[in-house]
Order: sequence, then structure tokens, then C-alpha cells
Amino acid sequence: TKPVRLPEPPLLLCDRILGIKGEPGNMGTGVIWTETDVTEDAWYLHEGHMPAGITIESGQADLLLISWLGVDFLNRGERVYRLLGCELTYHGHLPQPGDTLHYKIHVDGHAKHGDVRLFFFHYDCTINGKVRLSVRHGQAGFFTLQELNESMGVLWDAKDNEYDTNARLDPPAIHCDHQQFSRQQIQAFAAGKPFECFGKGYELLAAQLAPPSISSGNMLFLHEIPIFEVDGGPWGRGYMKALQYIQADDWFFNGHFYQDPCMPGTLMLEAGLQVIAFYMTAIGMTVGRDGWRFEPVPEKTYKLRCRGQVIPSSKLVSYEIFVESVVFDDEPVIFVDLLGSVDGLKSFHTKIGVRLVPAWPLKENTILHEQSSGAPVPEFNGFKFDYRSLLACAWGKPSMAFGKLYQPFDRGRKVARLPGPPYHCISRIISVDSPMGEMQSGGTVIAEFDVDPNAWYFQQNLAKLMPYAVFMEAALQPCGWLASYMGCALAIDEELMFRNLDGKAVMTAAVLPTSGSIRNVVKNKSVSRSGKMIIVAFHVQTYCKEEKIYDLDTVFGFFPAQAFANQAGLPIEEHEKNCLTEHSDFNVNLKQRQTEYFSNLYGLPGPGLLMLDAISGFWPQGGKYNKGRLRAAKTIDPNEWFFKAHFFQDPVQPGSLGVEAILQTLQFYVLHCFPDKCDGQAYFEPVIFDEPVIWKYRGQVVPTNKQVIISTDIKQIIMNESAVTVLAESSYFVDGTKIYSANPIGIRLVTIRN
Repeated sequence: TKPVRLPEPPLLLCDRILGIKGEPGNMGTGVIWTETDVTEDAWYLHEGHMPAGITIESGQADLLLISWLGVDFLNRGERVYRLLGCELTYHGHLPQPGDTLHYKIHVDGHAKHGDVRLFFFHYDCTINGKVRLSVRHGQAGFFTLQELNESMGVLWDAKDNEYDTNARLDPPAIHCDHQQFSRQQIQAFAAGKPFECFGKGYELLAAQLAPPSISSGNMLFLHEIPIFEVDGGPWGRGYMKALQYIQADDWFFNGHFYQDPCMPGTLMLEAGLQVIAFYMTAIGMTVGRDGWRFEPVPEKTYKLRCRGQVIPSSKLVSYEIFVESVVFDDEPVIFVDLLGSVDGLKSFHTKIGVRLVPAWPLKENTILHEQSSGAPVPEFNGFKFDYRSLLACAWGKPSMAFGKLYQPFDRGRKVARLPGPPYHCISRIISVDSPMGEMQSGGTVIAEFDVDPNAWYFQQNLAKLMPYAVFMEAALQPCGWLASYMGCALAIDEELMFRNLDGKAVMTAAVLPTSGSIRNVVKNKSVSRSGKMIIVAFHVQTYCKEEKIYDLDTVFGFFPAQAFANQAGLPIEEHEKNCLTEHSDFNVNLKQRQTEYFSNLYGLPGPGLLMLDAISGFWPQGGKYNKGRLRAAKTIDPNEWFFKAHFFQDPVQPGSLGVEAILQTLQFYVLHCFPDKCDGQAYFEPVIFDEPVIWKYRGQVVPTNKQVIISTDIKQIIMNESAVTVLAESSYFVDGTKIYSANPIGIRLVTIRN
């Protein structure tokens, strides 16, 4: 016999029965109360939440209740349970770890249609007393195998059904070159690699730290997408078809149900939601929404109809979406009709909406290893500026970084960020002496950065010294933190991008793996506003073991995004006009890592730090000063690590790495021109000590850029027994626009003599 069964694990999602109301065996009405705990290690979690289909499936104890009420005495094992449909409404966000889902499930009545027995149910799912999912007009029945095989399916056809002709239909933000997608492409999307899935035009997705995606592994139900048309379908508003190839040993058949294997309709709904999320990504809805996630639109009632089954003998399930509405608002939304067919039989239909909602890589319940000096951390109105708040400034909800003041940004509005690991260079805030949220000059923050002797940058730098780029970041990042603390981002009701504009600095000593920590004393010298721009200036002094090793004056700006739409860059000087295209027979491919440039203490750095692909030109007597000119090149890869680190939701190459690229060009010059000075005891200082470095930035490198060219003119060469010193000026171009300059800048090769 085949009595009604609950699913077996892993689809047994009901954790406990709290109570049953109803006379057993009388086939009357009744109520059952159950709970389901969402744990940190739950197998189904995606982006830190319970998927929408699993949320419905967790209300599975209507099976237990109908069995309690005596249906098995009537069926006598000759009929099996199948869901026919319901009306469901989501309220708020999907459940997450720590939530307990409380279900109150009612059997409301019974009916008989011929020999088919039906029952009707409804339930509410609450979390902490608030309804998060409501199911109404639930219908289920008990059928013989013959009755199931004779199903006529869902009587729905897009050509014959009306849609809202006035529904908003915004055009795609990206033109997709693909009309079909393979299993490999779909798996790449599910794995959080959307650029590998969609390719050209989607470079900004490659730079996302936590791109919106769909479930992977066992919870990925899409195997192929043979049709994707943004103006397709009978309505001409958009159409996509995805396929799922069924195998008799698919995981969901095992235990759902015992002696009656079938794919849950809730998983078919989940598959349909994956199709919708894929479509939304393909039309560009996730661009600029790093960390966001998909979920059903709440407070809308969705009518599900199920008239077919997926069993081990099934071969193919198709999921079709017919687009009705596309809205690119602050929270993008799409409404579609979803039709699922099993071996050609229309088996599942609903009209449903999916939206994108803000989320962050750093969750509020993430356990962090506190980086504490033991001293009390600064507070403002009870909010502690501890390490969690610093990391939240990079990756978390804005209010986790700066408290209630930054709650307006929690709803998805972008805000200036600190870089994230591995380019996060603040370990703690020691003190801050200005009022929070008051955009006034004069405030000072003291910040520390712990030097990890095993840090990646020491591993990449053969000399085992902190590279100048990392040192710059350690000095500059507290400036960004102080600007945010001052409330600059709140002064203008528009999304602002935070950029360094220029700096003048003198370094006097290197940071070693044994340095312990460095301390930055950062004072805001001025703050001014002009229209939608805010300019802030800082003075920074850096100390290592009580010795001052850096003195920096620097300027930053907050700018609206349109300020970078057509970046003008810096003026190109007369001697630079041909530097990008001038022919040279000299070309060294640095990706081949030739021994003469990558050996001993003095070689160029490892691939994680190397910011050059090639030296594409060298004129020994050329340049502005007739002492030599070099041209270096780098192809922009949108997958570069630094785009994911700098910044979350605003990927841009750090200017410090642009300066590092210039220094590496000069290192190459010394290695190539003075090999006799490069013995086994030689090493490069991070930058010339006790000499100023002056930089100016008037543009940015973003994932959609293609190529960087660096033109460097040698100004002076100083040689003695212990060192080779080279001073230069350099210009940094991206796709033909000059965006950085460094003048003066230099490098020194020091030889250790026994």
C-alpha cells in the first residue's frame, strides 16, 4: 500500500510538530502547527536566504494533517497525493539563518469529483509573529496512476490570454549577443561568474564581488536555454525557454515520496524563478547592483496551477516565461507568465513577479575575528567604531559602518566605501575628535594598520618590503573613512563617487614584515562644496614604531557618476602626442617572466602585484629630457582582483596601483640598463626615500576599459657604488585618455656591500 507520506530528507523540512487539532480518522477539518528552523548550515541556502520554493515546501505538513484526519482509510493505498494549486503571497524578505518558520496549516474541507478525492487548505507562515508567507485556496487531490496519465494539463496559452498592454516595458540596459545558452554558461552564472556566461558587454559583472545569481549544485534545475528573445513571444515583449533534462536517479525523487517518486511542484516553481532571474541579468538589471539578490515581489498574490507530474520516466521539463512588464527602477522588477511543461504536457502555470533587493557580502550575523589593540574603541551615540564597522564600511550594510546616520543608504543607494580585502588597510580606529555628521574642517582621526608578516604583498614582492601602493593605501584609506564620518555623502541627495585627486608625499623608511603596525594621523584641512561636488583635503603623517616615515598632503572629491561619463582627463603635452603610437622595435612581454627581470631580491614582483603586461617601447636617448623614454602597456581584464576589492558596487582600479605600475616601469629600466648593478644583494626601495612624489588623477580605469599605456620620461640618473637612482616623470593613459601624471617620481636600487 501507499499511504500519504511526508518527504524524506533532504526534502523533509518540517522540524517539529507543535500541535494537531481535529478528530483523527473522521475526515473533517483540522489544524496543525509546525516549525522549521533555518540554520547556518542548511543545504538549500542561497545568498544567505531560504529559496522561495523551499519556503513553500516547508509548509508540507498538510500531508501529515490529512493523514491524521483519515484519508488513508479511504484511499487504501490505491491513490497518491498531488498538489493542484493555491494562491500564495510573500510578505517581506525571504527567511535567513536564525529564523524559525512557524506554520499554522488548516484543512478547510473536502470534495469528491468522480472517484477523485480532493481537500482544501490554507496556511500562514510567520517569523517572530509576523506573516512572511500566506497560502490561500490550496487544493490537493488523490489520484490513481491512470488518472494522472490522463491529465489534460494546464489549459493556458499565451496567444489566447490577455496581458496588460499598458504595463511598463523598459528597454534592456545591455544588448546581449547570445540567443541561446549552454549548460556550461548557465553553471557559470549560478557559480557567480556572470561575465563567463554572458561575455562581451557584461564586463562590469566580472568585477562584482557578490553578483546576484541563482542556486547552484542540486538546486540548479536549468540545463539549457535554447531561446532568449527580448522582443519575442506572442506578445512581442520578451520570451525565454529553459530546459531541464530528467534522469531517473535525480536527487529529488529519492524520498519524495516513498514508493511514489515525483518532483515537488515547489521545485518547479523554483526552477521558473531561476529562469526569470537569468532573464533579468541578461537584460542588464544586475549592473551596478553588486551584492543584491533576487526574490519574489511581495504583497502580490500568485495563483499556481499544477496539472501534471515529473516522475522518473519523464524526459524533459521546459520552463517558458512570457514577459509582461520590465521596470528598471531603484529596485528592478519584472512580471511574467511562467509555464512549465513535462514531455510536452503543460503542467504548471502562474503569473509572478521577481525583484532585485539590496544585500551585502558582509552579513549582520557574520562572525569576525576582532582586531583589537585592547584600547577602548571610539563611539558615537552608542555606536562602536570597531573592526566590524570598518569591514562593513567596505562590504556591509552602510548602517553597520556608521550607525543610524547612514540608514538612508541601507535601501540600496550607493555610498563611498573603503576597499575590501585583500586591499583593506585599516585594522582599527584609535580616536576621532570631531562631531560625526558635521561637514566641518579640522577633525583628526588616528588609525592603525597591522602588518601581517605573511601578507600577500610581501609574498609578491621579492624584496619583502611593503610595496609603495599598499603603503599609499594605508595612508589614504583613513582619509576616506574620515570623509564618510563627517557625513559628506549625506550632504547631496545623489549617489556620489569618492576619488583621490592628487597628492604630494615624502617617504623616509620602508615597512618590513617585522614592523608590527603603522599608525596614521589624518587631519582634515578643508572641506568645500561646489554644486554637486565636495572637495576635501587632508594632511597625513605615518608612524612606524614611533618614527615618522611618511608625510602626505592629499585631496579627494565626491562626484556624481555623470562626472565620469566622458572623462576629459589631463592635458596632453606636446612631447606626449605621439607616445601611444610611435613605432619601436623594442618589446618585452613581461608575462613570460624572463629571468633577467624576475630574479633575486631586485626582480619585478609576482603576478598578483605586477601591473604591466609589456614594455612596448624604449628609446634610450629619447623623451622630453633626451635621457630615455619607456612605454609600458597593460590590457584591462575585468576579472582583476582589485576591481572586486576596490570598491564594492563601484569597481575602479586603485590609483595607487597606477603609481605602482609607473614604479615598476622604472624598475624595468634599471634592470635592463644597469644589469651590472643588480647583484644578489641588491633591492629596490618602495620609492626614493626623502624625495617627494607628486601625483595627479583626473580619470579612472574601470572594467569596461581596454588598455593602459604608460609613457615615462627619464629626467635624471644618479649612480654611485651603493645605489642607482632614477628620477622621472610619467603619464598614464587609458584608452587614449591621459588620466594620471606623476612628476617627480623615482626609484632607487640599493646594493648591500659586505
